[in-house]
Amino acid sequence: MTRFFPCRQRARLLRDVLAAAAGALLLLPPAHAYESDVHYGLTQWLARQAGFDPSQAEAVATGNQRVDSGLIDTLELNLEYACSGRWTEAALDVQRRHFPAASLVPAPADQRAVVPGSAAARKPVADLLAATAGKEGLLLGLLGAALHTLQDSWSHAGVPSVPQPGGGLACDSALASGHPAGRGGPDGHDADLTHRWPADTVAMAKATYDVLAAYPRVQGRLRNATPWSTLTPAIERFARARSKTEKRDWFVAQGIEATAFLEGISLPNGPRPGPLAFGGRKLPPLKSATSSQHDVPADARDFFDRLIARWLGSESVESVVADMAAGTALSAKGVTLPKADPSVRDLTARMKAWKLSDHGSVAELGHTRAALKPAQLQAIDRLAKVPGAFVRPAAVADAFFPLLAKGKYASPLLPYIARELPAAAGAKPRVVAIARLRHAPYDTLGWIAERGNSGWRLVAVVSAVDQ
Repeated sequence: MTRFFPCRQRARLLRDVLAAAAGALLLLPPAHAYESDVHYGLTQWLARQAGFDPSQAEAVATGNQRVDSGLIDTLELNLEYACSGRWTEAALDVQRRHFPAASLVPAPADQRAVVPGSAAARKPVADLLAATAGKEGLLLGLLGAALHTLQDSWSHAGVPSVPQPGGGLACDSALASGHPAGRGGPDGHDADLTHRWPADTVAMAKATYDVLAAYPRVQGRLRNATPWSTLTPAIERFARARSKTEKRDWFVAQGIEATAFLEGISLPNGPRPGPLAFGGRKLPPLKSATSSQHDVPADARDFFDRLIARWLGSESVESVVADMAAGTALSAKGVTLPKADPSVRDLTARMKAWKLSDHGSVAELGHTRAALKPAQLQAIDRLAKVPGAFVRPAAVADAFFPLLAKGKYASPLLPYIARELPAAAGAKPRVVAIARLRHAPYDTLGWIAERGNSGWRLVAVVSAVDQ
C-alpha cells in the first residue's frame, strides 16, 4: 500500500525522488531515445502498477505519447527547422521536450549535453507539481508529458549529434539535435531499441515508477501500488522483446490487450503483431495529398505532387523512378529500370524501402547514407516482393501526417513542406520536399529534386531520425 502525506510533504517527496533518480542515473552509461512501446505502453503499465486505475493510466500514457508528434504543435522536423531552414523557436521546443539541457539552443552541441534527471529534465515535473492542488485528475495528461521529458533525458544522455543527410542539405550544429554518437549517432534507430540496452530500460522504468508513485492522490482516493521489487523481472522481459509480436505478447500477458500503439515502432512486425492502427494522436485530417504551399516554385510543387501520387499508387516503383529521375514528363508505361545506372538503382531501392509498411524490418537500410551495396539492394527487393509489403492508403493523403510550414504567413495543412536549397555558383536549382509518413512516425523523409533543361528530376532521397 502506498503511503500518502500532506501536500507540502508530497511535494518534498517527489523532489527527493527525482533528485535520487538523477544521482543514480549519473552512475550508469547513457541510453537513448524510446518509442511508443515505452512512452505509451510501458508508461501505461507502470501507472497501473503505481495504483492508477486503467482510465487514469491511459490518460498519463496518452499525454506522454503525444509529445512525439501526437499533436500538430509537436510535429517538428529536423530537416525543416535545422537543415533546410533555421528556426530557433522550433529547435527550443524540441530541446525542452526531448533533449533537456542547462544550455539552450542556439549553442554548439558539445555545450548542450543531456544529463539524466538534471534540473532541466525535472523542470516539467516540478512545474506540474506546483499546479496540481485540486486538479490532480485534470493534469494526468500533463504528467505524462512531463514524464516524457524525464524519460528522454535518460534516453538522450550525452552530447547530441548533428544530422548530415546529404543531397545539399547542411544542418546547423547550433540548432540540430540527434542521437549521441555513442549509441549509433543520428542515422539510425539503434538507440531506440530496448533489447540493445535492457539494463538501461529497467533503470528508466524505475525512475518513471517513482514519479508516478509519488504523485498526489486523485480526488483524494488512496492508491495501492505494487512494490517495485516485484516488477523488475517483467520489465527485463519487456526490454528483451525484439519484434512487435514479442512486444504485443508481453503486453497481452500483462493484461493490456489493445496494442495498436505499437504501430510505427522501429522493430520488425514478426508473425503476430496484432492491429497496427493507433488512434491516440490528435491530428487534423489532410483533405488532399497535393500541396497548396505558396512560397515554393509552382512547377516544383507540381513535380512532387505527381511523384508522391505515383509512388503511393499501383504503378511499379521502378517505373516511377525511371521516369521521375530522368527529368521528363513522358509516360512511365513500359519503362524498365536501366541496369547500367547505379544512381537510379539506388534511388529505386530507397523509394521501395520507404514504401514498405513494415518499416522496422528495413529502417537500418533506409537511413544508410552511402550508396547501397548489392546485398542491400537485394535485401530490399526481397522484402518488396512479399505480397502486401507496400503501404496501400485508401487515399494518398492518408499516408502522411499533416504539417504546417514555418514562415511569415499562416500555413495551410500540407502533406509535405517544400524548401528551396541554397545553390552554389553555377549549380542547378534544388528543392527538397519534407514529409512525415504515418507508418514511419519517428523519421522525417526528404525527396530532393533538381531543375535541368527538361524540367525537374528526382536526384536524392534523404532522411533524419526525429524525436
